[in-house]
This record gives sequence, C-alpha cells and structure tokens, in this order.
Amino acid sequence: MRNIIPFTILTLVLGLMNSSAQGKLELSLDSSVAQGIDFILKQEYGRADSLFCDVINRYPNHPAGFLYRAAVMQAYTIDFDVPIERKKFNSLLEYGRNAASRVTSLWREYFLGTADGYEAYERIESGDWLGGVRKAMASVSEYEELVEKDSSFYDAYVGIGTYYYWSSRKTAFLRWLPFVKDNRELGIKMLRVGAERSEYNRFTAMSALVSLYLDAENYQQAEEWSRRGLNSYPENRVFLWGLATALDRQKHFSDAVPAYVNLLENILHVHAPHPYNEIVCRLNLVKSMLAVGDTTTFKDHLGKILSYEKILFPDNLRSRAQAKFEETRKLLSAIENKRAAVK
Repeated sequence: MRNIIPFTILTLVLGLMNSSAQGKLELSLDSSVAQGIDFILKQEYGRADSLFCDVINRYPNHPAGFLYRAAVMQAYTIDFDVPIERKKFNSLLEYGRNAASRVTSLWREYFLGTADGYEAYERIESGDWLGGVRKAMASVSEYEELVEKDSSFYDAYVGIGTYYYWSSRKTAFLRWLPFVKDNRELGIKMLRVGAERSEYNRFTAMSALVSLYLDAENYQQAEEWSRRGLNSYPENRVFLWGLATALDRQKHFSDAVPAYVNLLENILHVHAPHPYNEIVCRLNLVKSMLAVGDTTTFKDHLGKILSYEKILFPDNLRSRAQAKFEETRKLLSAIENKRAAVK
C-alpha cells in the first residue's frame, strides 16, 4: 500500500485541494449511473438492476454496468440480511475488473479499487477475514494511487477514509506498537470531504459517517449525518436506523419514539418484509416508550415479537433472533411484575 498519509493530512487540514473537481463519466453514462444510484438509495433494487442491465447492453466494454449491478446485489443483502448470490456476484466483479483494466483514464484505478472493495466486504461477511483484509488493502492501494495523480478525485476519498477508520479501529489493541498508526480522524476527514464533494459516493460517505460515529459513540454527529441523508432520502432505512439509534443512545427518548415508529412503518410496508429488523425495531421502540412512561401499547409490540418465535430464521440470524426473544420475555416479565407490585 502506498503511504500518502502526510500528503492527505496536509491537503485536508490546510484546505489545499485542487480547485477543479474530478471529471464525470461521459454524459449519457453519467446520467444512467446517477439515476441507478438514486434507485439504490430509494431501495428500489429491481429498478436499479434493470437500469444497470441496460447500461451493460449500451456500454458492454465499460465496467460501470457490471460493478453497479454488483453494488445493487450488495445493497440488497445488507438491507435484508440475506446471503448474496455469490456466483453471480463474483461473475459481475470479474467482468467489471476485465473491463476496468482496459480503461485508459483515471477511472481505471477507481473501478479496480471499487471491485476489490465490494469483494473485500463480502469476504469479511462470509468469515474469510484474511482474504477480506487483503482485498481491502488492494482496494485502498488503487484509490491511493488515484489520489496521488489527482487529489480532486473525491469519490476515491470515500473508500480510503472508510478503510483508514475501520483498519485503525480493529487494530486498536496494537496501538502501543510504534508502527501501528491511528488513522481514525484522518478517515473521518476524508469521508466528510467525500460526503461534501464526491460525484457518485456522496451518500455512501454519509452512511459510512453514521456508522463510524455510532461506533465512536459520537451520537450527536451520527444524528446530524442521519438527518442530512434523510433530507434527500426520507425513506432510506440506513439513515432511519441511524437517526433512531443516535437519539436512543443520547437518551433523547421522546424523540427516539417517533423515530422508531417511523422506521417500523417503513419496515412493515417494504416489498420484502424482514421479521428480524421488525423485532429489533419493536423492542427498541418499547424500551424508549417505557423510558418516557408510555405503557399504552407495549404488550402489542412484545406480543408481536414473540409471535415470530416459530419462524425458521436463516443461520446468520438464528442466534441473534433467539437472544431478542429472550430479552423480550424478560422485559415483559419485569413490566408485569412491576405492575403487580404497584397493585
């Protein structure tokens, strides 16, 4: 991996970014990619996939259609906590890489880094940590090479910033070693630049900022970036979850209740229902309601949660769902015992 950390810190802190912004993709392709990303953020995955299939038909030698179809698959699996169709996903990445290797502009490094980034995430999710880390390092190396050539290519900042934060976060226990650097603040700065100035990854950067600010227990910033995302995409579940969680963890329960209610309504009306997300949302909603003394509908919510005990959850959710059922029964029992004691 290239070492551009001092260069990046200097440009970020002193604001010496190139005054010109990165170039866009050619006009008709730019329009299609922007529309497809808009569909993903609206969680209209079928429409997004159809659009990027059309991009492949019109631009069969360009990586964009293949890699953004892979992005649709990944967004869907993250949204609904379902396993990815790996053979199809890997095939799209392979076609995308082959097409990217023939690109002669700076987009070559961008799309190669993007393909490696998508693969890194899926490898880590499937338990292949070593393979995932290797692909993540390859991805950020491509992005760093790109930024060395053009510091105004802000879409690359999003991938670099995400890697800097989480790689530092996961190696915190090694921080006493002199060669292990803490790049979390630098990662945040790069993501903030990406959120403000990138062409195609603006909302990816915002969602990354929500996640890392929640991780860092900076709940006020997590709330702020969630609201910024919701200003443009009010139904996006990433930002709805971020807002409700940030309010909850700040103990702003009177605000967390309507935030969870809004999220729950979104989950219940989604085309592909997701019982586990509904369970977590209802349980958090009940706890926020109880915190403000509202006991009107807690039995309805907890009863609905327990009604899902007979569902066969997929392997990746089974133990987590069981833990939520146990937590629900304990909460219900505690509330009923408290009521009985008052009587």
